[in-house]
Amino acid sequence: MTVDNIKLLVEWLGEDGAQVGLDKSTLTVAELRNLLKDMGKEVPSKARRRDIISEIIFGATKRIDAPIEELLAMNADMLLSYFEEKRPSRTELLKLLGELDFHPGSEAQKSLYKYAARQIAETGMFQRVAHSRKP
Repeated sequence: MTVDNIKLLVEWLGEDGAQVGLDKSTLTVAELRNLLKDMGKEVPSKARRRDIISEIIFGATKRIDAPIEELLAMNADMLLSYFEEKRPSRTELLKLLGELDFHPGSEAQKSLYKYAARQIAETGMFQRVAHSRKP
């Protein structure tokens, strides 16, 4: 099984179908870990099969490919354009926001692209100002 096979599986069955398919497959936990390692990711040694599969599916469907530092350097309009171009899933955006320690409320989740763009741009602006003031 390769990363391309996983992407094809997701394309055919959707994320939920691919997750169930991998869970019911004959792939061992070791093989799933190797697949995840091929994707450049790792999970704790005590991670459950289901958690490993979730990470595999997330990695195969991830659309935001810019590093956080690059996203933080963008303004809100640039981020909004980037999100509209890449079309990340809600899960991916919420995970990115969680990495930055933002937890949007229900109102913000209604327009998640705009919320994410605003929060990331403001954080990047604060970081740039803080770096420019260092002697």
